Amino acid sequence: MTPIAERSQPDRGTILAALNESYVGPAWHGPSVRESLDGVTAPAASRKLSPTRNSIWELVLHLAHGRHLLIERLTGAPGAEFPRTVKGPWWPVTPTDTSDAAWRSDLALLGEYHTKLIDAIRRATPAQLDRIPAKSEHTLAQQLIGMALHDTYHAGQIRLLALELSDFA
Repeated sequence: MTPIAERSQPDRGTILAALNESYVGPAWHGPSVRESLDGVTAPAASRKLSPTRNSIWELVLHLAHGRHLLIERLTGAPGAEFPRTVKGPWWPVTPTDTSDAAWRSDLALLGEYHTKLIDAIRRATPAQLDRIPAKSEHTLAQQLIGMALHDTYHAGQIRLLALELSDFA
């Protein structure tokens, strides 16, 4: 593993480009998060292939909550409480209302948090991006690049789940 001191510090433009490519697309690596979610219905989003696997809906809330946490880290102050109950670090509670309206609301929530994160990055000072939060070994700039990679991972997972679930429809 590369020592932390030898890792490069991504600049604001690189962070913004990576996050937008992985979330909005188009992405060279495959579908973005939004592209992977295109056409996913509430019934498909709420379905689990097994009790130990996450549903697409749970992944959507996970991505929204991750953005909430990174905004708080970046600004250095707690913002408004996340609007869904959280069961553990980065993982909101599985929704009980699985209606189309609730699904659209949670998709919109993810979109809102992505916009808030992008806005927070644009407003961040270089010192905020360079800061290493307590109990971390990574600067916030590195964590934000990590979020883009995290999005890419989950975009692929969502796409595969959607394909698997379409076999059951």
